[in-house]
Amino acid sequence: MSQTYKKDIWILIPVLIMLIFSVAVVYSASSDYSILRYKDPSQMLKSHIIKVLLAIGLIFLFSKIDYRYYRGFGKGLMILSIILLISVFIFGTTVKGVNRWLDIGPLSFQPSDLAKYTLIIYLSNLLVKKKDYVQLLYRSYLPMLFYILLVTALIAAQPNFSTAIIIFGSSLLLLYVGNVKIKHIAFTIVGLIPVAIAYVYSKSYILGRFASYAEYASGGDPKHQLSQAIIGIGSGGILGLGSGNSIQKQYFLPEAYGDFIFSIVGEEYGFIGAVLILFLFAVILVRGYKVAKTVEDDFGKYLAFGITTILTSYAVVNISVACGIIPTTGVPIPFISYGGTALVFNSIAIGILMNISGFRDTQIRNQNEIKESL
Repeated sequence: MSQTYKKDIWILIPVLIMLIFSVAVVYSASSDYSILRYKDPSQMLKSHIIKVLLAIGLIFLFSKIDYRYYRGFGKGLMILSIILLISVFIFGTTVKGVNRWLDIGPLSFQPSDLAKYTLIIYLSNLLVKKKDYVQLLYRSYLPMLFYILLVTALIAAQPNFSTAIIIFGSSLLLLYVGNVKIKHIAFTIVGLIPVAIAYVYSKSYILGRFASYAEYASGGDPKHQLSQAIIGIGSGGILGLGSGNSIQKQYFLPEAYGDFIFSIVGEEYGFIGAVLILFLFAVILVRGYKVAKTVEDDFGKYLAFGITTILTSYAVVNISVACGIIPTTGVPIPFISYGGTALVFNSIAIGILMNISGFRDTQIRNQNEIKESL
């Protein structure tokens, strides 16, 4: 265990606000569906509250564990994640035509939620180990690229293209921060464009989403889910319709408690509520990158950058979908969407980020004490 650090309130408070806020918005967004499926309007709320309490506990627990310990477990965690991702195709549970979950007793587990952070941990460790020759193609870049491509390929094959793209992009950004050659990254992106295009054309559900988005963008079917999401956000006005007063949750908007919950936020809490959520994620982004920039330990720097990038990328993609900026992706918004394994691992990641921040604060405090003694 690390020594006791002062908690970083600029990371902790925004997350706690969103977790507590999610209880109200999830209850409102899920109540109609919960009645239909469970004959109890609060059934999904009860499950979500348990997961929120678990998430808060995990934040505080992992904020006390010295993040430097993960260097020793990075490769083991990476191998475990790859095994779990492969196991999905053998033992996984198929839901809505996709194979992304493993059942562990009464619980469903999505290995991609673990893999996205173990990849960041492992890459951060490799960047430190290969620091002296990080710009070499064969000794450094290609071995790291191998793990990135393996993880993203396994996730894309589930299929889960949007998550694979977020993980791939975040990982390449991390390598860029780790001082690998820009031309290596550029050649990788250019080389994979034909592969990505071929993948998209091989998956009818992706083509369907693009076609559906094109129809929405050209003023097509007003019953389209993106149109319904925009209607929800727009009808909220400045102050919103009030908690529990959403119209769109009444089967007009699919996944109102999950992928499209931001639309319910806009409808019930208005422009002010939506902007507040954006502001909270902006605080996490700025604070997380500040921690990454100022911590003197390279592993902590890369890990803080990677965690912050992953979390905020999910938020940006989800909000962009709800606002009709990009096609539907099926990506939840961290700390607000109905709880699951994503909530658990996002909370663990925040705990790790807080521990890195505490380590940085301790470094600064020690440096100040040394200066004062001179």
